[in-house]
Amino acid sequence: MTRQTLILVFAFLLTASFDSQQKDELYLNYVAAINSESSFQYFLVVKVKNLNNGLTREYCTTGNFLKGALHREYNLGYDNKGIEKAHSLALDSKDRYFEFKNDSAIWNIGGVWEYTMAELAQLEKKVNFDSLAIQIKKTGKWKKEIFDDKTMSMYAHALFNKGVLTGENNCWGGTLQYVDRNKE
Repeated sequence: MTRQTLILVFAFLLTASFDSQQKDELYLNYVAAINSESSFQYFLVVKVKNLNNGLTREYCTTGNFLKGALHREYNLGYDNKGIEKAHSLALDSKDRYFEFKNDSAIWNIGGVWEYTMAELAQLEKKVNFDSLAIQIKKTGKWKKEIFDDKTMSMYAHALFNKGVLTGENNCWGGTLQYVDRNKE
């Protein structure tokens, strides 16, 4: 093997390892959001295919809204059995991918904070989320007052994809803040 080939193999392995670690980190943040049962809800990002029009896109939502969408899509009750089934369906999707035909399920996920992927990309051009994510992970603290739900959701979306878990208190909204899933 030539030196150049060794370098390429090493670079590939390093990239594959980083990608795997990033996916694991995103899934652990996703699980924390699904398991959150308080009025302080964690944001998560899922990929949803709308079976009515064939479009697939990412949505930022909260764990309780995703579980509500699963209740709607699968016509699950809110008894213990239905609640456990929705929770299980959410956790079983390690790739965070869902397909929905029920319009109310799709609305439950993204209708509240509707924004386009182009709007998210525009915000990502204005805010250096790579740098912000590094700063948040380094300091372990961060919060930002954002009184516009659409903007808050886009911030949470971009940060989630960078491995940063955020949440908002549903009772005292307006502040998006970093969540360390390993601390209460």
